[in-house]
Amino acid sequence: MKFLNSLLLFFFVAACGGTIEMNEPFNSSEVSFVNRSGSAQITGQAFLRQRSGGVVTCAGNDVALIPAGAYAKEFITRAFGDVRGGRIPAIMAPQVQHPPEFGALQRRTTCDAEGDFEFRDVANGDYYISTILLWEVPGQIIPEGGALTELVQVRNGRNQRVLVNG
Repeated sequence: MKFLNSLLLFFFVAACGGTIEMNEPFNSSEVSFVNRSGSAQITGQAFLRQRSGGVVTCAGNDVALIPAGAYAKEFITRAFGDVRGGRIPAIMAPQVQHPPEFGALQRRTTCDAEGDFEFRDVANGDYYISTILLWEVPGQIIPEGGALTELVQVRNGRNQRVLVNG
């Protein structure tokens, strides 16, 4: 629920980022591998550097594991400008109306106090790791931070360690 609230705040603040009209239909059977039990673990950390030089981690925030099917790849490419993902500043986030199945075929976890996350029993496939980091700055109306997404490929059940920092 916290991820959804952050996501709603992020897209509310970022209404000036435009609207994305998706061309690729969402195909749930293409990404159903996200629900299979595999032998890999995806671990990592998500963080952003503040303008002042400090580091903000994803501590306490949700992280999504999104299977990288054709629909997700189109969305990420159009939103971030690169199929591998990246960073969208809070002010630039686009709006999009995803089908409910898109959210249902994702896994979620929460970053620990150090900003580390872990997904266990991950099946082979391509995934996006996605989170939102927002913080308030005194005297500013618009929060700093943004959305972070990184493409991760799981092959042959091998564990993956990823740093998501845009």
